[in-house]
Amino acid sequence: MKLGRVVGTVVSTIKSPIFEDRALLLVDLLEPDGRTAGGYMIALDTVGAGAGEMVLLLDEGTSARQIVGAAHGPLRSVIVGIVDVVEGPAAAIARTKPTVSRSAARPRKPAAAKG
Repeated sequence: MKLGRVVGTVVSTIKSPIFEDRALLLVDLLEPDGRTAGGYMIALDTVGAGAGEMVLLLDEGTSARQIVGAAHGPLRSVIVGIVDVVEGPAAAIARTKPTVSRSAARPRKPAAAKG
């Protein structure tokens, strides 16, 4: 299972029958503390998730097909839950680390000398 945040909808007019009348969502993968993990997935929505929501992804083809009741088809990832909060050591440790903004971390160019 993976954590992600819904960032968009994938629209396809021509698709495999397993996707008919079902929403495909674009999901950015997340670390336990909510930071972007890098990468994304396109997943079939089974819970009515919306843009901006943190979701629980199942990324195993056979299990995904079992959830939607299809024995065969090109389905690998499904959204199986909407996450309210992530608790535990991994999330707590990451939240306590000091953060540095990108602008503060970038070295500044020295001001031009006036002559």
